Amino acid sequence: MLNQRVAFIGGGHITEIILKALATNTVIAADQIVVSDPNTDRLDHLRNTYGVATLSSNQAAVSAANYVFVNVLPQVVGAVIEELRRTPFPSNKVIISLAAGIPIDRYKCLGEEVPVIRALPNPPSQIGMGIIAIAFNSWVTKKQIEEVSILFSALGEHVVLDESQINAVTALSTPAIVYLFFQALVDAGVRVGLDSRTSTKIVSQTIIGAMEVWRRRQLSPQELLSEASTPGGVSVECLFTLEKHAFRAALSEAIHTGASKASGFGLNKNV
Repeated sequence: MLNQRVAFIGGGHITEIILKALATNTVIAADQIVVSDPNTDRLDHLRNTYGVATLSSNQAAVSAANYVFVNVLPQVVGAVIEELRRTPFPSNKVIISLAAGIPIDRYKCLGEEVPVIRALPNPPSQIGMGIIAIAFNSWVTKKQIEEVSILFSALGEHVVLDESQINAVTALSTPAIVYLFFQALVDAGVRVGLDSRTSTKIVSQTIIGAMEVWRRRQLSPQELLSEASTPGGVSVECLFTLEKHAFRAALSEAIHTGASKASGFGLNKNV
């Protein structure tokens, strides 16, 4: 169990997901966690549900912690930083920014030597099956990275990347595209005569089974495609039709535009 004090600035949905994961996996004791938020009803809920301490002041939360999660909407980050600037920010505290699109340099005004980690959990983190991308500045120590990795282990896997790659992960790790693919296959099953319930069962088990084959065998997707595609067979015909309609190109373009959208958050100087 990690013996550090952790603060969350912002008590919204993502904070609750992390609190639940930390409690479920006993990564850190509840009395080591404090949450600040202007919404007192929200604070009451988190305190009563998870046993954490709560505060209305972000500065007080920072004072009480070693690791400080900034977990607010991108457009609110600027206001949080301005509040934290009112007093000298201690350089021995680590900021962990979860706000989409906000670069590490945005926190530089708090002090040149303040350790900042930028992290991006995706929605499957809520069941411990997430993938978290992590980037950090030069003031973050090896020990601090190890301790943050312990915190994030409750949410799933993580990858350490250059910050320039984080916006790409924002788009690539969204499950929304997977859910759309899932729904499209279910609808396709209905089109060829299956009822919705049966189609959903078949599609869901096919997706789960296909990924489990990959997990166990660790072959490349291309190798698995070749194995599943008998020359002149049904699968090849399905793949041909998808390629004819630029299926891969559409996915690539979707990720590209999503990454560009994430980059745009950081370009707003009011953020």
